[in-house]
Amino acid sequence: MKFLIIIGIVLLIIISVWYAKKTGVNSEFHNKQKALTVSDTIDNPLDFGYKMVWIAVKTNQKKRLAEIIKLKSIKPANWKSGIKTAYEDGIYITPQIGEWTLITGNRLVNKGDNKENMAALETLLNYLSAEFGEAQFFGTNRVVEYHSWMKSKNGKMERIYSYLGESMENIKVFGQPTDAEDQLTLFNSFSKDAENEAYFERQDLTYADEMLVMEIAGKWSVNPTILSKRTDIKKELGLAGK
Repeated sequence: MKFLIIIGIVLLIIISVWYAKKTGVNSEFHNKQKALTVSDTIDNPLDFGYKMVWIAVKTNQKKRLAEIIKLKSIKPANWKSGIKTAYEDGIYITPQIGEWTLITGNRLVNKGDNKENMAALETLLNYLSAEFGEAQFFGTNRVVEYHSWMKSKNGKMERIYSYLGESMENIKVFGQPTDAEDQLTLFNSFSKDAENEAYFERQDLTYADEMLVMEIAGKWSVNPTILSKRTDIKKELGLAGK
C-alpha cells in the first residue's frame, strides 16, 4: 500500500510540472521575478566598457535600433539604471553621444566570442551600416583575454580583429589595419609567420588588451570609459530592455 501511495505522489508531481510548463506558469513567475527595473530621471553620463561588449551606430534612432535587435520589455532609462541593466541581464541603448549611439549589454546576442557568433555579428553590423552608414563592434573581457573590434560601412565589413588570449589565438582577422592600428604590429595567429614557433617569441608584436580596445574605440567613434568627460552628449533618456 505504501508503495502505491509513493507512486501516486511521484505521478502527481510529474503531472503538475508538465501542466505548469504547458500553461506557462513557471515562465510567467520567472518573468515577474526578473522584471526590468529602471529609472527615467535624467542624469549625467556614466563611464563603462570593461568586461563589456557594445555596438556603436552613427544614428540617434533608438527605437529603430531596438526594433532591429528585437529588444523586448523596453523602457526609457537613464544612464545609471541603463548601464546597471547592461551589466546584469539586459541591454541598454544610450543617449546620443556626438554622432553616435551605443548598444551595450553582455547579453547582446552574438557577441562575437567564437566563430559561430562572429558570423552572425557580421551580418548584424552589415545590416546596421547599410541603413545608417556605419556600425562598429567592440568587446573585451580580461578574464579570458577576449578583445575584439569590427567596422562595417555601407553594408560591407571593412575590418575585423578578434583575439582570445586564453588560447593565444585569433578568432578572426579580416581587412587592412585602419589608421588607428597603423603603428601596431598586431599578433596574428593566422599569418604565415605564425607557422614558425619563433613567431611567438617576437618582442615587436602587440597583443590586444582592454586598454587597446578602448583606444581603438575612441579613434573610430566613442571610448565609453571617458563619457563623463565629454560635453557633446544629449540630455535625454536611453532605452533599456531584454
